[in-house]
Amino acid sequence: MSFQVVAGDRELRLNISGWTAALTLRKEIKIPYTSIEEIRVGKFPFPWTAAIKRTGITTSGYKAGIFMIKDEKYFLAYHNQNEVVMLQLKGCEFDHVVFESSNYKQLVHEMRKNCPSINISQNEEEEDEI
Repeated sequence: MSFQVVAGDRELRLNISGWTAALTLRKEIKIPYTSIEEIRVGKFPFPWTAAIKRTGITTSGYKAGIFMIKDEKYFLAYHNQNEVVMLQLKGCEFDHVVFESSNYKQLVHEMRKNCPSINISQNEEEEDEI
């Protein structure tokens, strides 16, 4: 997957390249921290029957692109649905952004450092880890 997450001082930047950029028609997504209502980490069960793909790719092992799920606009980019960061946004192009992160603890820490008001929730078994 050609995807890199950069936590800046004021925004989270998702750099997209390669086939992922070609299939999603995006090279970059900028998310101001003030637009993040909630961060969740853990598992994102893809709703096969409710998701409508706009652009991108969907296989049993890879999801990347723009989807409409229950009248909300999602940007997805992940292989492992069990290790994702899920952002709920307000006032942005997307209502939700879901992406895989091998180092999600560090990423969440950086986002919280730059915007302490962000609400973070996680799976119960991971509560002590973040």
